[in-house]
Amino acid sequence: MERNEIMSVLQETILQVIDKAEDSQIIESASLIDDFGADSLQVVEVVSRTMRRLKIRVRRTELSKPKNIGELVDLFEAAQQSA
Repeated sequence: MERNEIMSVLQETILQVIDKAEDSQIIESASLIDDFGADSLQVVEVVSRTMRRLKIRVRRTELSKPKNIGELVDLFEAAQQSA
């Protein structure tokens, strides 16, 4: 799956989970917490749902590293390539 497809899946999931994201532009430089006001449970839900849809697994220790959506896409892309 290409990067833009991964981003599309992530965008859909963000819109399903985080109400405040509806009126915002979901771009790679955005932060789920800082820009969309997501709490830690919403972040976990976005990540879990996205990984299920992409059929990938990422170690929990790796999931704490991304600071924005672009870095999360990078992580998902790397996980997909190593699968």
